[in-house]
Amino acid sequence: MLHFGASVRRLSLLLVCLLAAACHRKPSIPPDVIARVGERMVTLADFKRYLERNTGTELAQMGPEVASAMLDQYVEEVILSEYAAGHGVEISAEKIAAAVRNDAGSTVIEKRDEMRRQKLMSDLSADIAPASEAEVNAYYQQHAADFRSGEEVHVRQILVHDESMADGIQQKLRRGVPFEDLSRQYSLAPNAKKGGEIGYVSRGELPKMFEDEIFSLKPGSVSAVIRTDSSFHIFKVDERRPPGVVDVVTAAPVIRERLKEEAVRQRIAELVGAARREIPIAALTKRLPFRYSGTLPKSENE
Repeated sequence: MLHFGASVRRLSLLLVCLLAAACHRKPSIPPDVIARVGERMVTLADFKRYLERNTGTELAQMGPEVASAMLDQYVEEVILSEYAAGHGVEISAEKIAAAVRNDAGSTVIEKRDEMRRQKLMSDLSADIAPASEAEVNAYYQQHAADFRSGEEVHVRQILVHDESMADGIQQKLRRGVPFEDLSRQYSLAPNAKKGGEIGYVSRGELPKMFEDEIFSLKPGSVSAVIRTDSSFHIFKVDERRPPGVVDVVTAAPVIRERLKEEAVRQRIAELVGAARREIPIAALTKRLPFRYSGTLPKSENE
């Protein structure tokens, strides 16, 4: 009887030890997880969706170095979202739901992350004082080449997919029908409702076959029909602007915006650095379908 009681006690003690070991064992990581950001797990499917939405390219079409850089970029965005949430930046469920309804291709988590980052960047931007006149002048002197312009032309376009329609539009233009009206009526380009306005362009900004035709036109004149693989284009030049230099007064608003953007990028880089110190992060390299060469801490045993 005593021997039986001792056996029961030993069995009970063994069960307690097993339960204790089970409680302290790390939970298993699902097989499709390729990175960890704190408690959050990033899956291969998440990464592939990110690539398709942001680059339109499949992972299988990327080389290892590009894939590594894109994974770093994606994880950095996740880090910022998690850091923002951990420091009081949160978005209401109603706002997230409304954003998802307006972007049918996105998920709730994608929109939540995006809106957290936008709020964080907006808060950072609001805290940055406008650049002083001395800072603007210094930037202007250091980037003088940015404020020299070559010849520019102000261009409008009409885009259609039918040659007979393009020829008919050309005939209407010769009869004096306004280019803007015909663009609104027939053009398939995104700027059709704006009378086909592209705006000012300089050499090197458009395909050469368009550029050669456009820069040969006088203000108010219209190009011949230009055929590409599947489309027909007609251009109009409203105005030509000779080469020149943008003075510092005119350039000041652009410079202030650039300086603010640089300051925000610097603050974001600092936040990412702080987040990397605060949040455990790892790329699970053995689970990746490419040789990882990025900057994330690597975990080769998971």
